[in-house]
Amino acid sequence: MKTKILRPLYLVAALALVTAACGDDDAASTTAAPTTTEAVTTTAPMDDVLRIEASTAAITVDGDASDWAGVTGLDLTLEPITSETVAPKDATIKVAYDTEFLYVLFTVGDDFNWNAEDPHLSASSAVMFAIEAAAGPHMGTDEEGEEESYTSLGMVDIWHWELECAIGADQGGATGAGPGDGDLGNDSGCNFDDEWSTDPETREDDNGAGAENSLLGVFGHSNPVDDGEGTWIFEMRRRLQTGDAGDAQFAVGETGLMALAYWDADNSPEGWDDPEHVQSSHLGWIEVTLIAA
Repeated sequence: MKTKILRPLYLVAALALVTAACGDDDAASTTAAPTTTEAVTTTAPMDDVLRIEASTAAITVDGDASDWAGVTGLDLTLEPITSETVAPKDATIKVAYDTEFLYVLFTVGDDFNWNAEDPHLSASSAVMFAIEAAAGPHMGTDEEGEEESYTSLGMVDIWHWELECAIGADQGGATGAGPGDGDLGNDSGCNFDDEWSTDPETREDDNGAGAENSLLGVFGHSNPVDDGEGTWIFEMRRRLQTGDAGDAQFAVGETGLMALAYWDADNSPEGWDDPEHVQSSHLGWIEVTLIAA
């Protein structure tokens, strides 16, 4: 459900949450993340604010959403970034936490497209949070547009997932796939990557000093046959606090901002195409508050 808040919400944190749009994994590199040293204060938009109150829950990351049944979700429609020919997608986002991890369930209504040989012919998703509260809703910028018009407003944390491994497989840095090839932010086994960005042209793997990658994800689908109509299930978790300048940090009682992006492989027979993603940024920030148990 969507909730409208007709008052400002003040966010005060050393590292807060913001949103962005998905990008091609091949563009990510190993540049060290900049260090954020000053606390930031910002005011959320006055009108039409989307809000999630995340409570504690016992969640197992296994691609099965049944243990999320008691968690309230936010329903929304993901719209194209630029192309009017790309169909919008209905999605739901749920957030929960325990003493160690933040959990995210991102579900999207779409048919099953998964290619074992080429992840760029499969569906993909991204969940994005702010590191610097001034960051804009498109990978840190104020708006999507031509490259020369990008204005970087701050850094965002991106959990970027191209579906290289199969349904039910543990994916992400928590599996130990990243450090083996020297690129901590890159899940070299399954392509569930820990990234940061300040604008759409500078998306990087998170490999700076103090970097850690505790992302864990398992995806599923309600009808996993070729072109089967149903719902994608993207279930993931990460540590609440990492001490990593390339990560958003989460704490009970704090509120931040997030956004979502999704790629439908049916949009382009040739494979991955950045402008044909659908995303939530047009709706403004999704505010996420971790409420006390």
